[in-house]
Amino acid sequence: MLSLEREYGGISFPVQGGELQGWIRLGVKTGKPWQASADEWVFAFAEPQFVQCGLVCRRDGYFGVSWSGEFLPWHADVDRLIESSAIWAGLIGWRWSALCDGDPRDVLGALSKITDLSEEQFASSHETCWWLGEDIAVYIEPHLTYLPEGSLRIHVISRGEEADQEVKRILEARGKEITDLLVRLEVAVVETPEECPFS
Repeated sequence: MLSLEREYGGISFPVQGGELQGWIRLGVKTGKPWQASADEWVFAFAEPQFVQCGLVCRRDGYFGVSWSGEFLPWHADVDRLIESSAIWAGLIGWRWSALCDGDPRDVLGALSKITDLSEEQFASSHETCWWLGEDIAVYIEPHLTYLPEGSLRIHVISRGEEADQEVKRILEARGKEITDLLVRLEVAVVETPEECPFS
């Protein structure tokens, strides 16, 4: 706790998309860790602007969320959380093309027909992952409630109208082929962050 507080305490940054969207301020929220399971000790380590769950770290530094004392893993460490938010910041002005729920392989496989995507290792963990291409970005994350089982949230963002329309065409067709893949087409852009709400 002390090591993480020394390194990150007081840092604030915006997350421009995904389940944790909004500003986050890092720092130990209480000096009292708790036992989330037989072998997991966690502690509150961030203040979110919007989400109602706790943002916590496990004893090994793994970052996650907690609703009622449990630990739901999100990023392998705080650095990956920060790197992920930096990627969102780099996509300001890009178009939200689709939000999908299901198996990410179905989305990545469909998009591989129109672009080359590579995994961004510095911002990816087992649960969350960024795939980046020249005009398309894909962010994969758990549902904030981890329901339904086995399904992940897949955000697809594109640069420019042509890429946006192509992504929508490909994913709409893919959603009709695969019954377990829910595809919702979006009409929005990744916006500039609001002013930091933390003083």
